[in-house]
Amino acid sequence: MAENKENQGQQAPVEDLNEMMKVRREKMEAFRGQGVAPFGHRYEVTDYAADIKQKNEGLEGEEEGPEVHIAGRLMAIRGHGKATFCTLNDRTGNIQVYFKIDVLGEAKYKNEFRKLDIGDIVGIRGVAFKTHRGEVTVRVEDFDLLSKSLRPLPEKFHGLQDVDIRYRQRYLDLIVNQDVRDTFRKRNQVIKSIRSYLDERDYLEVETPVLSTIAGGAAARPFITHHNALGIDLYLRIATELSLKRLIVGGMDRVYEIGRIFRNEGMDVRHNPEFTSIEFYQAFADYSDMMDITEGIVVNAARTVLGTPVINYQGVEIDLSKVRRVSMNDAVKEATGKDFLSCQTVEEARQMADEAGIPYEPRHGIGGILNQAFEEKVEETLMQPTFITGHPTEISPLAKRNVEDPRITDRFEFFIYGRELANGFTELNDPIDQEGRFMDQLEQREAGDDEAHVMDRDYITAMEYGLPPTGGVGIGIDRLVMFLTDAASIRDVLLFPTMKPLDSEKKAMAAAAETASAEEAAPEKIDFSKVEVEPLFADMVDFDTFSKSDFRAVKVKDCAAVPKSKKLLQFTLDDGTGTDRTILSGIHAYYEPEALIGKTLIAIVNLPPRKMMGIESCGMLLSAVHKEEDAEKLQLLMVDAHIPAGAKLY
Repeated sequence: MAENKENQGQQAPVEDLNEMMKVRREKMEAFRGQGVAPFGHRYEVTDYAADIKQKNEGLEGEEEGPEVHIAGRLMAIRGHGKATFCTLNDRTGNIQVYFKIDVLGEAKYKNEFRKLDIGDIVGIRGVAFKTHRGEVTVRVEDFDLLSKSLRPLPEKFHGLQDVDIRYRQRYLDLIVNQDVRDTFRKRNQVIKSIRSYLDERDYLEVETPVLSTIAGGAAARPFITHHNALGIDLYLRIATELSLKRLIVGGMDRVYEIGRIFRNEGMDVRHNPEFTSIEFYQAFADYSDMMDITEGIVVNAARTVLGTPVINYQGVEIDLSKVRRVSMNDAVKEATGKDFLSCQTVEEARQMADEAGIPYEPRHGIGGILNQAFEEKVEETLMQPTFITGHPTEISPLAKRNVEDPRITDRFEFFIYGRELANGFTELNDPIDQEGRFMDQLEQREAGDDEAHVMDRDYITAMEYGLPPTGGVGIGIDRLVMFLTDAASIRDVLLFPTMKPLDSEKKAMAAAAETASAEEAAPEKIDFSKVEVEPLFADMVDFDTFSKSDFRAVKVKDCAAVPKSKKLLQFTLDDGTGTDRTILSGIHAYYEPEALIGKTLIAIVNLPPRKMMGIESCGMLLSAVHKEEDAEKLQLLMVDAHIPAGAKLY
């Protein structure tokens, strides 16, 4: 009975999982009893699904193509007595395969083919033909079992939609979702295109240490580890910059490195603790040259992957070949009417900030306040490609001062869709100025800025030997791939994104689901004796008033802590409309954001938009609140995952 349930589209309920796995193991042992290895050996693959379909598209009538040898995973089995159509998936896509008792022979068909399950990996020798419906199909002449799947794949019609499972079990995501495989093929194409672009311009690819005694090259918190043999703490690199510029000092005048970077910071749709960047440096160049190369890299990557520099990201059309260049101060002036670089004192800048509603901290000078104004009023508006130049020296410890205005540097940041993609500048090559900048950064660290740059004495020593005029750039490869694949979250372009480990309760529940039947599971005992609830409202609400509120089921696509807020979580939600909805909720004290990804919640979606921390919140998530021993308790309303996004509550 379990076998029948399993082969009917993989739609058995969760409680039947153990029974289904038991049946699969029995089939495995049956194969062994017949002398068939359930986990096979090498198979000579000569053909792939996409190529077979392309080469045989012109077949007509009873025509047959050449013999093919193909291998892959069975994704569907549609039985028709003595003949069965199946779907086989390989690295190029799906193709229909046809098993027939008259071709395979009764023994092979009944004793081996009938024991195959969805998810099994097989090697097939067959002949291509076209069905009456015009679909290129492989008629199976013979097949080998290469790997017996002992776990059923997600059921047919719902598939693998739980975002949390998709990220934690990427192998399962890749099996079920062809578009996910396509995303990572495109990622590979992006990296190849970057290498090709720089190699053609005589850049040398190098490798620099991941472990260092100093975490330098960026304003970021490092991960710390311990080297037992040396008895010292080491840092995972937060940037490759200082190592690469040491190579420029050494005479390697064009270098780049593509590699993993590690920053011990928050996680959201754009940030992961480990990510991939490229940094490249060119001697005798400046930031203007580097802007040209950066633009060339991005446009070349788009043309390589998409065939055009025009992309559509999250519903916004963006032409990567049309780039604007504007200074930070001018961009802020356009947005606020305030000219912060006209200020002679910090007090003047603070007054301007107060008038424009821009937050700042006591440690911020004029440059720091200008940067705050940019982040608050400008950054998110830069939808089309924009180079922002003229960053304050105060926030640019490694960039060369501008000759005309030493308060700013010859630096740029490249923005698309309100997000920073690249950061570059004319490198500071004055060792005396550099040492002074490092000292200023140390003061900022002492004032409470944990991300301020540390002192790197060896780098100062290297500069004293002579760093030639140099331009340098860092580009976030993950973010570039997001733009070129229309990925809403960085987790969608990382094969193995960082995830919070499941807590002991979740692990226990998962173990119980796999090892015990529903009958054996005892219901959870919950003590409500200390619960206090608010009294019910005395006032009645008429039905018409109530019905004006639009309650909808929503799926959590992503969730992240809002920067500079201890309470707020930012939800990216699927509300069934096809356009992501953003809702902010002050529940960080009760939930970690990673634990909510993939959940199905209830929201009111027709409330007026409301700005919180500069982010527009469109709706409200429903929670249940009560008191327990004078402490407030809160639980988000979570509903069955089978309820689709956008389902209306009545």
